[in-house]
Amino acid sequence: MGSEDRGCCDKCAKMFIMAINIVIVIIGGVILGAGIYWQLSDTGFYKEIFSHDIFNVPIISIIIGSLLFLVGFCGFIGACCETIFLLKAYMGLVIVIMLAEIIIAVGCVAMKDEVEVAATENVKEMITYYGDAEKDEAGVITKTLNLVQENFDCCGVDGPIDWETNTAYATSKYVPQSCCKEAERSDETCGNTAYTDNTKINTTGCKVALWNFVETNLLNVGICAGVIVILQIIGVLRCTSFIVMLEDRKFEYYMPLGDES
Repeated sequence: MGSEDRGCCDKCAKMFIMAINIVIVIIGGVILGAGIYWQLSDTGFYKEIFSHDIFNVPIISIIIGSLLFLVGFCGFIGACCETIFLLKAYMGLVIVIMLAEIIIAVGCVAMKDEVEVAATENVKEMITYYGDAEKDEAGVITKTLNLVQENFDCCGVDGPIDWETNTAYATSKYVPQSCCKEAERSDETCGNTAYTDNTKINTTGCKVALWNFVETNLLNVGICAGVIVILQIIGVLRCTSFIVMLEDRKFEYYMPLGDES
């Protein structure tokens, strides 16, 4: 291959690696930003409901987003400056991240039932704290439950009957305003009728709606992860060939010195 052809191949490989890593940096930045927003927001990703020792979406998003951003940055700078050390570090980090992604994917599938049970128990416990100034000082639980019931047009875990576990609603059988159907929410007295006789409230529990939300997001995460893995594999393959090109060029640069000796 002539020097002009080889130079053209080098430039194409370099631009290709830079382009892929720009995409990875953008994806990583978006995931990182979303994770930070969810973590700082009181009701972000309904974290009070889906709080789990391992399955913590905001924290996982921050970690994965940070790693992707770092890897994409290393790959971009390594290709741009033609730094072999950075390119090799990039390849190593990509392999580690792909292994982590596989572990997380397997973990999500394996913990699916456990997360569902934990979320259900969390909601039932949160209902008992709803509106309690001592147990819910910052009002986060109240905000979260209102948001869930309004967004998913549901009431309670399995239905309005769950609100009987809250001392403020147990006797009257009333339900919060957020249980009301969307068209009735402007009526401030909508929930002030026993749920057994109230046609203005949603009677479907939030358990099914919440789990559909989780499964939908898991599907979206799976699609996103698949795209990222494909980009990473292509990036590693192209990076390998680019490193070989750089090392060959370096070898050829010093070759005349060896011949003269």
